[in-house]
Amino acid sequence: MSASERPFAKLWLPFWLLLALAGIATWVVLLNGAEEPRAWRSLLINFLFFTSLAGGMVVWPPLVATCNGRWHLKVERLASVGIAFALPSLAALVLLWVGNDLWAPWQRVHYHQGIWLHPDFLLGRDLAGLLIFWGAALYHLNRRRSGEGKSSGAVLVLIYCLVFSLLGFDLVMALDPYWHSNLAGGYFFMSGLYIAITCWALLAASHPAAEPDQLHDLGKLMVAFSLMTTYLMYVHLLPFWYENLPREVRFIVPRLHGPQWAPVSAFLLALVYFGPLVLLLPVRAKRSRLALGAISFLVLCGLWLERWWLVAPTFEQAPRLGLPELSLAAGFAGVLGLGMTWMRRVGEGRS
Repeated sequence: MSASERPFAKLWLPFWLLLALAGIATWVVLLNGAEEPRAWRSLLINFLFFTSLAGGMVVWPPLVATCNGRWHLKVERLASVGIAFALPSLAALVLLWVGNDLWAPWQRVHYHQGIWLHPDFLLGRDLAGLLIFWGAALYHLNRRRSGEGKSSGAVLVLIYCLVFSLLGFDLVMALDPYWHSNLAGGYFFMSGLYIAITCWALLAASHPAAEPDQLHDLGKLMVAFSLMTTYLMYVHLLPFWYENLPREVRFIVPRLHGPQWAPVSAFLLALVYFGPLVLLLPVRAKRSRLALGAISFLVLCGLWLERWWLVAPTFEQAPRLGLPELSLAAGFAGVLGLGMTWMRRVGEGRS
């Protein structure tokens, strides 16, 4: 963090702290209210979004390096600070485990999957996988500080794919135990990379060290991963549509054919899946800090809605987006902002 950035960072610290305290306090109050299960599900939604964001950001620099890219070096630290959300993400998953009898659909029901959907086994393996991922991420970052880390980075990318596929299967697909999809895990970790590259582009657009060429590359990756995510969702839904099997169309019907959720799906199609292709098509938009920053922020908000859209229709016949969901989103954003600011200061002290 340069000397010119320090006063600006000091102004942001109280904002992040206030956002974290106000958001989490509001959620705790709502947790003891009439809609306690909805408040717990908001914890799941925000865990899925912010863990995908932070984990994907840590993975992006080694992913670029594995492809022999070097364009990202000046803005690598902006992505690596995602490690700051490691402990909050683990704490959120532990909290979901402790309170699973208040939100999880697997309670006191014997499904054909048997012990695989037992809450303790399911959340226990997810916690173990997340511990392995964050441990590998911390090890890789330590290797990078010593000028190494190529092999550890490649291993980290592989671990990310496996662990976040497991989270997608367990915490999205398994919410409806009668629905299954072989692509659920792949879609989840690839869309997580889309979330992360969008956040990386947003941070780079507001950082003076990022050059127009680097902004251009980040913008192109946003477009590429929006199309990849769109493709995965399309091939995810197409077999369900033409086979029309009851166990498979359970995912499609409420989201695409229900009159309440169909407008949300159309909005996500326009903003998240095809939005970057249209908005970032001009070269000037990708090289402009203002344009790239505004578009990245808009798409990032849409991607939060996408995580809500993956979870909520399983439990709600009509969209209900309000204080239970948004308060914790604000709280997690504040925690992430505080952690990233602290990590940048730590990095400055070591350099």
